[in-house]
Amino acid sequence: MAETSVSKADNLSGESRRRRSPASRALFGDVVQFFDFICVIAISVVVAAIYHVFALRTEFDFQSYAAAGIIGATGLTALLRRDGYYEFDQLLSSSGNIRAVVATWGLVVLGLLAFGFAFKISDLFSRVWLVAWSVTTVVVIAAARIGAAALLRSMIRDGGVFSRRIAIVGATKLGARFAEHVGAAENGISIIGLFEAGLPDNGDDYNEAIAGDLSMLERAARKGVIDDIVIAVPRASRTEMDCLARRLSSLPVSISICPNTHWLDHTGGGVTKVGAASVLSLYRRPLEGWGSILKTIEDFVLGAILLVALSPLLMLVAIAVKLQGKGPILFAQQRHGFNNAVFRIYKFRTMTVAEDGETIQQAQKDDARITTLGKFLRRYSLDELPQLFNVIRGEMSLVGPRPHALAHNHQYAQLIENYSGRHKVKPGITGWAQVNGYRGETSENELMEQRVKFDLGYIDAWSLWFDFKILLLTILAVVFPKNAV
Repeated sequence: MAETSVSKADNLSGESRRRRSPASRALFGDVVQFFDFICVIAISVVVAAIYHVFALRTEFDFQSYAAAGIIGATGLTALLRRDGYYEFDQLLSSSGNIRAVVATWGLVVLGLLAFGFAFKISDLFSRVWLVAWSVTTVVVIAAARIGAAALLRSMIRDGGVFSRRIAIVGATKLGARFAEHVGAAENGISIIGLFEAGLPDNGDDYNEAIAGDLSMLERAARKGVIDDIVIAVPRASRTEMDCLARRLSSLPVSISICPNTHWLDHTGGGVTKVGAASVLSLYRRPLEGWGSILKTIEDFVLGAILLVALSPLLMLVAIAVKLQGKGPILFAQQRHGFNNAVFRIYKFRTMTVAEDGETIQQAQKDDARITTLGKFLRRYSLDELPQLFNVIRGEMSLVGPRPHALAHNHQYAQLIENYSGRHKVKPGITGWAQVNGYRGETSENELMEQRVKFDLGYIDAWSLWFDFKILLLTILAVVFPKNAV
């Protein structure tokens, strides 16, 4: 458990720790937003001045370019604020924030073009200025994000000014589990310790490294040592919880409740609203909003382009398979797709058998059933190319969890928790698990568990950027193959 020890708790009520403002994290995001706003306007005017005064040696309308900058800055910062990209945790991740800036700024520029065209004022602005302004803005803000993330990471180390100090009320297994989940220095979170809630023993006590009791917690909170309190007493009665909450409510800190270990284990969890009631969400609907439409367009457009571009290679492989000996060119097998729907997946035949029943033996290293040509095709994943037809037909996606034979699906669904969650999206030709080395034979349950973990993580974190990243990594995996059988 991160930074939890009795020796650390001994100094909780002392004067040695520096008091900090609880608003410091939020203020940092506001500063970054203000910087973005001024930066976009300044770049608009400076680029226009450089182009007109120094390149064309003509005068330019300062007010028009400043107005364009103000509109662009307002649109960019408003959208980023709406989507939470000025939150502290988002600013810690420079890569994710930069992707959001690029996508949002592109949307804002398109909006400005539409606005200029609709009101017939686009002729007032130079195309060279628009391109230079757009590119320079992205470069400057991206560099600022990298600098901001580095600054934040340096200021949260060793309990720095932006470190979030959390005390857990409840010396329970749930409290210890919560500490393991969030107590990472790179997240700017420091776990002060587990404190006894003073409630009757309900069979959930965790007796390791107790930091103290409620009295010690109260003294520490009043001296500014603690920023947040998380209550982790899952078996407390309503009366006990009300009493505990009332006692802690007078402290000048944020107070929240950790519900249970099941909710902690789900990366898609969050607080949401159903009517006027707040609920804890375990899973989000995959590909929400425009997600499903964008992914369908991605699959059809890129799938069609790849099918046309690779058609000569498909023809050559088909001829080679036919010349190798008797048997069909394509191997077809039933697989589970989106929402457990059964479809037939197509591959180039690489084995002397074509199993598609209740018992299917996985291909193994040096498997005698694999043909000489089949070894080559499998090594460079060329046997998977006919699945582009599955993509065009809407049965598969370019990127997604790899589908398994029905017999293996039934087997793993009984052994691995939430295995069937992989079928919430279309299966893919390649996936996040495959580019992380989990491809080929999965004879051990531990390997399949890791594959499922990556598949579910992909579903929760899906974006077009993520798909493009996986496709690029797939090319590298094909050129330098590992674990292929």
